[in-house]
Amino acid sequence: MSMKVSILARAALVATATRPTVGFAVGGRPLMVLGGDTLSHRHRVATFSRFMSTTNTEMPSLKHIGREEMQEILETVEQGESNYVVIDVRNVEEIAFTGPLSPDVRTLPLPLIMQKNVFQLDSEEFEEVCRFSKPEPDATLVFSCAAGVRSVHAANFAAQGGYSKLVNYMGGANEWFNP
Repeated sequence: MSMKVSILARAALVATATRPTVGFAVGGRPLMVLGGDTLSHRHRVATFSRFMSTTNTEMPSLKHIGREEMQEILETVEQGESNYVVIDVRNVEEIAFTGPLSPDVRTLPLPLIMQKNVFQLDSEEFEEVCRFSKPEPDATLVFSCAAGVRSVHAANFAAQGGYSKLVNYMGGANEWFNP
């Protein structure tokens, strides 16, 4: 039994070394997290978030939510009674295929966030690049993507831009449109 565990552990180490998932923490330090086929998607996201929060004590926490909580947030946004800004970081083609989660969800693809470092822009530049008003610093930013991975990266960029109220919809569009 112990030999079998040792072989599995070695295989997991090789998979991690050959297919790591990389993120960036505040200050641009790279983060390495288990990737490849060794962990489930949700466990990779949870591991990434825990690792991000322990790497730098200044990093704001990231709240992970499921479908029910996302539904509640979208209902309050639709009523116009909230401090939430919901941002879908999928590519435009992905959103065109499924449609948006809600008409009130903003589209801001992760590649654009990364290329322009949009959360570091002033309000005027942000609006010009992103085509919607820059969220206020005290707003709660709720990120969604296809499966909850890119949204974690987007939240990290928002944290670098000074936002501290950050939420990640773990299920993403995959869960939303296929309950």
